[in-house]
Amino acid sequence: MDLKKILLFILIMGFCSLSAQRIAIMGAMDEEITMLLDSLKNKKEIKKEGVTFYTGKLKGRKVVLLKAGIGKVNAAYSTAILATNFKLKAIIFTGVAGGLDPQINPGDIVISENLVQYDFGELKAGAFKTWPTKNLAQNNDRNPLYIPVDPYLLDLGKKVSEHIELRPFEGKTPKFFVGTITTGDTFLSDTTKAKELYSNFNALATEMEGAAVAQICSMLKIPFIVIRSCSDNANTQAHTDYFKFVKVAAINSAHMVLEVLENYKRP
Repeated sequence: MDLKKILLFILIMGFCSLSAQRIAIMGAMDEEITMLLDSLKNKKEIKKEGVTFYTGKLKGRKVVLLKAGIGKVNAAYSTAILATNFKLKAIIFTGVAGGLDPQINPGDIVISENLVQYDFGELKAGAFKTWPTKNLAQNNDRNPLYIPVDPYLLDLGKKVSEHIELRPFEGKTPKFFVGTITTGDTFLSDTTKAKELYSNFNALATEMEGAAVAQICSMLKIPFIVIRSCSDNANTQAHTDYFKFVKVAAINSAHMVLEVLENYKRP
């Protein structure tokens, strides 16, 4: 085979790698995708616009993994670069969060039903009013304040939660919750604010990326879901609990993603 044919072969293989339809799996930090990367078969690394992607197969499904970075801007940027360079069936965001519902303990799993940006809005006379974001892809119309996840992925997540076995947390079996997750550019370690988010949004958990990813997915019509394992309760002990539980929480969230992939049946 001459040099031209070799180069053409490499180019074709690279194009096929990018053009194949895949399920994207995102996490904000290394800990949130390490288990999945270790399980990835036929792994190939691709770098685009500062974001590193890993293609391959998990549970027999073609996937692309990436670390999105911490915070809403990083998450939105990574999602946009992802969607620009890959044909996507769906996006699953995995990782850890702070629990808000008093019934939630570190280790419990929250499956998002919808997501809301709690820190986007107007501060006037000491009172903050949350605004819905705008959809640039649809005549600048307003997005729903609570952006809903994909119904199929939500139903699949619920079904998986009925039979999956997760790693115990301090002798306790993790429980599953389904509902609202709030997103803001703050690592929350404040009991008063945690109670406020729970009361104002009826939210189960809070984190720093999910609603930004939801906004981009909604604009681009990409099915998505956010699955979080709680590493803390977003209270004054959050910083301590986070470092104590983050690895196990991330592993359980990743294990949940693997089960979702294994049971994924949509063409």
